[in-house]
Amino acid sequence: MRVLHTADFHAGRLLRGYDRTPEIHDALTEIAGLAKTERADAVLVSGDLFDTGNPSADAERAVFEFFLRLRDAGIPGIVIAGNHDSAARLASVAGLLGWVGIQAVAQPSANPHDMVRSVPTRGGETLTVGALPFLSERRLVKAADLLGGDTGAWRQKYREGMGFFLRRLGEGFVPGHVNMLMAHATMDGAVPSGSERTMQFDLTNSYTLSGLQLPPGAQYVALGHVHKPQQVSDAPPAYYPGSVIQLDFGEAGEKKQVNLVEVEPGRPARVHPLPLASGRELRTLRVDLEHVEARLARETGFTGLLKVIVKAPAGTAMPGLKDRVLKLMPNTLAVELDAQQDDLVVPELRREGLSLMELYERYHRERRGELPDDLRAAFKEADDTARTEDVA
Repeated sequence: MRVLHTADFHAGRLLRGYDRTPEIHDALTEIAGLAKTERADAVLVSGDLFDTGNPSADAERAVFEFFLRLRDAGIPGIVIAGNHDSAARLASVAGLLGWVGIQAVAQPSANPHDMVRSVPTRGGETLTVGALPFLSERRLVKAADLLGGDTGAWRQKYREGMGFFLRRLGEGFVPGHVNMLMAHATMDGAVPSGSERTMQFDLTNSYTLSGLQLPPGAQYVALGHVHKPQQVSDAPPAYYPGSVIQLDFGEAGEKKQVNLVEVEPGRPARVHPLPLASGRELRTLRVDLEHVEARLARETGFTGLLKVIVKAPAGTAMPGLKDRVLKLMPNTLAVELDAQQDDLVVPELRREGLSLMELYERYHRERRGELPDDLRAAFKEADDTARTEDVA
């Protein structure tokens, strides 16, 4: 049996206001082509189909056309919701996806029959997958448990809750089938990309799973959530295929891939990475102020996307710097001062002690400008709702 494993599409992703969806669409077209040429019996997508819970029409088109291409090739699939997806939204189209051969598991359930899915393959074998979509730490670790607790206790509480679901999924494995596990979570030892979205990892990195918690009957564990391709467990073998394009400048230089898994019932899986060619290359340049033009002149043949960090003494005024850079390299998305130096000399840029709202305001200001009042109100409402759900 040949199973193609991918994850973390993030369709609808904006990078400094630049829409990456056309590149993601190209990557998904490439992946569907690989599934066909590599004679995949099934495709597993381990979450984060979309970048937001309310994706654009173009983002939905990119993802749904991918599923239609699989349908046209006669290849079934199983998908789970990631932390960036709206579980309710994915659940609402699960019936439609089923018509094209895609089984969607959007929300965790205490009933393992709701999360264990089977796919008969063209070779006559059956693939059984225990599918665990993203489960919010907030729903596993109640606010009452956090008050006065230490970080180790929070981590253990989370692991116990996740362990319950993993055990139930393992009980759904069938002798004589190819048995796999899917999950959207962070494993111990996983190495994240140097993503610019550090806020997410700062808030959730305390909550991880141990490889010892994975069901021993899983012949392959198909993970999503971490964007850097890697293996994080040997027994059972557990892999992140990574994101399908370089999504932000923290992923610059990473080679993107999907995993082709060859496996037979009761036999060890053989994993083959398949490189992806889609997506514009991202690159960060660090340039001394006095050498800006000369350094950029050496990049004139670069067709990817650039972030330029200009090193300059603290307090240096640089009027027109962005225009100078864009004149030479119009594919530059960001021009910044040396952030490390600024952090050292400007205490206001440090993050210790800031509230979630203050962190979000700073993030939005750095990426897209001042936070509009409607977004501020929506963020506050969402945060208040989450806190209320935890206490309930």
